[in-house]
Amino acid sequence: MTKPLTHAGAVVFRRRNDQVFYLVVSSSDGLNWVLPKGHIDPGETPEIAALRELKEEAGVVGEIVVPLSVRDFIKNGKEAAVKFFLVRELGAAESKEERTVLWEEQAAAQQLLTFEEARGALLEGAAKMTELLSKSFSPGGTECL
Repeated sequence: MTKPLTHAGAVVFRRRNDQVFYLVVSSSDGLNWVLPKGHIDPGETPEIAALRELKEEAGVVGEIVVPLSVRDFIKNGKEAAVKFFLVRELGAAESKEERTVLWEEQAAAQQLLTFEEARGALLEGAAKMTELLSKSFSPGGTECL
């Protein structure tokens, strides 16, 4: 059973030519590779929190393409639940945090990610990307990504 939402996060992609790259960032302690995510502040929607965390942690501005699943995880010994979103990179902004930022193809990003909830979210986001790309290039489809 999923816990009440406590966090929001982003599976962020950028397209360069025919390749898709996904964003991974170092954790706040620098010991792990994670997806941008953080607490949902009072009065924030999960969508706003995910985009805020993306900007603060990675210095990336994005737009939500589609919502992804809620994933449970343990944070400092407490149960938490994070709502992920598939996010398209739009540009850069000043980051509030000193983190290492990498853009990797899916397989490399998958291997870098430390935590199961992040690996699962990336897999789901990549599958959604494949689905959306196939629709956007089908007859009558419009390229939306």
